[in-house]
Amino acid sequence: MKMNPWTLSVLLLLAGPLGADPGWQVEYPDSFCVVEGSTATIPCSFTHPAGQRVERVVWCPNHEICHLTTPNVYNSSNVRADSRFQYLGDLVRNCTLKIIKTVKQDAATYHFRFEANGDKYTKKKGVGVTVTDGEDVKVRSSVTDNVVKEGGQVTLTCTSACSFHRLDVHWYRNGHALSETGPALHLSCLTNNNTGNYTCSLDSSGRKTSAPWSLVVVEDEGRHKCDSDRSVTVSVVSVLLAVILLLLAGLVFAKRSAPGPEHEIVYSEVVR
Repeated sequence: MKMNPWTLSVLLLLAGPLGADPGWQVEYPDSFCVVEGSTATIPCSFTHPAGQRVERVVWCPNHEICHLTTPNVYNSSNVRADSRFQYLGDLVRNCTLKIIKTVKQDAATYHFRFEANGDKYTKKKGVGVTVTDGEDVKVRSSVTDNVVKEGGQVTLTCTSACSFHRLDVHWYRNGHALSETGPALHLSCLTNNNTGNYTCSLDSSGRKTSAPWSLVVVEDEGRHKCDSDRSVTVSVVSVLLAVILLLLAGLVFAKRSAPGPEHEIVYSEVVR
């Protein structure tokens, strides 16, 4: 069967270089869920035969070949500083893509393409990205009761329809942002200062937050406050160390200033 050169070229592009040589690979999840307004990171890695030098990488939506004229969200030869799509990878192994402040229109099937020494490879199966409205974001707690005694601990988890793999999660207490980030918030050695309404959000602006989860920390008469115990312990240890150091310094100084045998003054009695 005779095949014209154009058809053969297209088939080779779809299959990858060298007839889908196993040395050319791209790995990323089959699907990825993102909450609208949030920032998500799609993990990706690629490999190629030894001796190849990658010259260009591209991410594009809804295209199996992702060639030069295909609309793309990232192109290493034409970087757009204002793009919401940030390439966190390199030209060696990492092809991770970050999507900032996702919108509904970002839902697509994304493909990664890399070019090396004149060869090129695009994984035929892309990663399908879905975008949800995020209205089902909730806070779940490791304890059943909202009232916890001083010195106790609780773990709050932010959940939604999307898996939280590589998603940015922001936490708030009484509407004020906390420094902790991530899907789980660990609160240990609780004091009254931890009392408040906790919310989480996948939107860094804090506009789309979960319903509040109220935490009340009550005094436990039979237990000392963790912070007080720690501060007292640190203070006592510091004082003891200071006293020991002063004693050692005094002994060393006294030993050095005491006259030795060669400096002893001999008094002789004068006989008249």
